[in-house]
Amino acid sequence: MPHIVNRQTAVFDNPELSQALATWEASDSEKGEIFTKPEIVRFMMTTSGLSGHLLDEGTRVLEPSCGHGEFVVAIVEDLSREINLSASRPAIDQLKGKILAYDLVEANLQETRGKVKTILAQHYTLDETEFILDHWLKKGDFLLADIEQCFSHVIGNPPYIRIENIPKPILTEYRQRFSTMSDRADIYIAFFEKSLTLLKDSGSLLFICTDRWIKNQYGKNLRALVDKSFNLDMYVDLYGHDSFQAKVLTYPAITLISKSKKRSTVIVHNPKINDSLARCVRTAFGSVKSDVPEFVIRNDITNGAHPWLLGCSDELSLVRKLEGKFKLIEDAGCKVYIGAATGNNKVFVVDQNFEIEEDRKLPIVTSANTRTGIIKPSQKCIINTYDANGVIDLDDFPKLKRYLEQYRDILSKRHVAKSYPKNWFKTIDRVYPERAQREKLLIPDIKSELTVVHDAGVYHPNNSIYYICSGTWDLWALKAVLISGIGRLFIQTYSTKVTNGFLRFQAQHLRRIRIPEWTDIDESTRSCLIAAGEQENISLAKELVAVIYDLNEREIQIMGG
Repeated sequence: MPHIVNRQTAVFDNPELSQALATWEASDSEKGEIFTKPEIVRFMMTTSGLSGHLLDEGTRVLEPSCGHGEFVVAIVEDLSREINLSASRPAIDQLKGKILAYDLVEANLQETRGKVKTILAQHYTLDETEFILDHWLKKGDFLLADIEQCFSHVIGNPPYIRIENIPKPILTEYRQRFSTMSDRADIYIAFFEKSLTLLKDSGSLLFICTDRWIKNQYGKNLRALVDKSFNLDMYVDLYGHDSFQAKVLTYPAITLISKSKKRSTVIVHNPKINDSLARCVRTAFGSVKSDVPEFVIRNDITNGAHPWLLGCSDELSLVRKLEGKFKLIEDAGCKVYIGAATGNNKVFVVDQNFEIEEDRKLPIVTSANTRTGIIKPSQKCIINTYDANGVIDLDDFPKLKRYLEQYRDILSKRHVAKSYPKNWFKTIDRVYPERAQREKLLIPDIKSELTVVHDAGVYHPNNSIYYICSGTWDLWALKAVLISGIGRLFIQTYSTKVTNGFLRFQAQHLRRIRIPEWTDIDESTRSCLIAAGEQENISLAKELVAVIYDLNEREIQIMGG
């Protein structure tokens, strides 16, 4: 008879939550399963300091999302080597508390169990092995599990699940339990928080996951937690590395955080992953400087909730100088907006001659229309499901109603429609006709370089575009400032990279850009800036910006990349 993995499905006073958990665990829905390559696991095992110390009395290891057992198997393989070297075989009571691993998916646990059983069989009987595994492997939601003991080490690859894919009762419970799950934080943020709270004094957490939280808005509470109560020992930027067994859209990082006094941080950029580098990094913890070219040592990374800026020191120094002298772009009279998301562009984006009420159509511009740096005329329109009072009464627009009713089943399945069933037909974001009519600078998201496109006031941007309007700055002049290198400098500093090394030109990053007041620039320079923007003359823009921002020759080189 096959052994049954120990079930830890929680039962709560809230029946809705209990039902949601049972349904989610049993479903085939996405559980954020992206598995780590063996060479990355080995690198992490070495830098964690676990190898050679698993039989130490105080060592207890937590793997909060074990998947197919990549980390658990590596830990047990090292444990087996230590057993072979020990004078006597450890008692099973000594081993049963060494490891604790959770997973929601029973098939994952069964696969892990089989791999680990093979290793333990070298030292223990079948019954002894089953006893140990019953204590090590638990099925259930780690975030909701009651775990009383603390751990010397937490290691793993937390799941990456977007909040839209988490059942609402479960997400609500997560948000109540974990203060770091603010804004649109994905589930791995909560894995960080709970794992950190389970560390012993001097214990350490070592995760590989997306690097978005170190700079994005939704990571602010976790960054503040780390800065207040922990130390960032190591940060390994894996930009360009194929670290997982499946393709991912974001680049990961390896982050080592310890429950210890403040000390320096080892930063490794785009390394060649091997045991030699791992050993060098391990010996550098707490050092003041590094003689190893692959990494640097700094003590200024964490700063409350502020983003972690890990770039080269020259660029960071220039950014700090500009931040000390100039205003944020929105404080200088400009406003950064986000294009409208519809939830189904195939339905809500139509030809300009499409037969619905004319006042329900607005010309739309997308990233595809801006690839050359100027707007390629669009024959498409976005349907406006709002008026001055909010969502329209669909009965007032019979043509539009007939059209949308054809897609009612599809539109009603969207998250926004489930939240507002009465308004099943509305777009996710509100459309603003008055903004379409304003002069604006369009900035497409996810590009290798900053692209700034001028719109005289014709189009409404879709959600792949961010845009800037201003009542004070001349927008041609602002374009010149942005394309001079100032825009790239700030975006590269505050954005994380995604597939192919592209940057995210999101509102939260654009709002970090610093500019002077328009009235602080003399008349002659203003005219030249306007001309540089209209002609897209980057060389002239650089010369003018160097004067406006009082940059020396070295800073001009840094700004130019």
